[in-house]
Amino acid sequence: MPHRKERADSFIQQELTVILRDRVRDPRVDTITITEVSLTTDRRLARVYVASYADEDVVKEALEGLESAKGILRRELAKVLHWPWTPELMFRMDESWQYGERMDKLIDEVREERDPEEADSGEHAE
Repeated sequence: MPHRKERADSFIQQELTVILRDRVRDPRVDTITITEVSLTTDRRLARVYVASYADEDVVKEALEGLESAKGILRRELAKVLHWPWTPELMFRMDESWQYGERMDKLIDEVREERDPEEADSGEHAE
């Protein structure tokens, strides 16, 4: 059963990406990428995680754009899902890359504290 859910999550992610690219004409959503979709077990709700390398204000605007495009996204999704219902879409900011970036900075700081010359040269001992 988990494999089936993963396939449905992945399918919805791919379809939403295509719909955004081909059908949504809101420039606020041009800078975002759908990074993950997670359906609830009853498949009534899909959490759609989005990310952008732009600043946080741009992502917030993109989330507003997604909210305003929710109707067309669900309508187009219904055409390809062929389920008795279409999941409600809930958009969230994916902050995992920002978390990874913070971790990288912390690791670099620890390395620099241990050996400042090594950190400056950009080389790391194995």
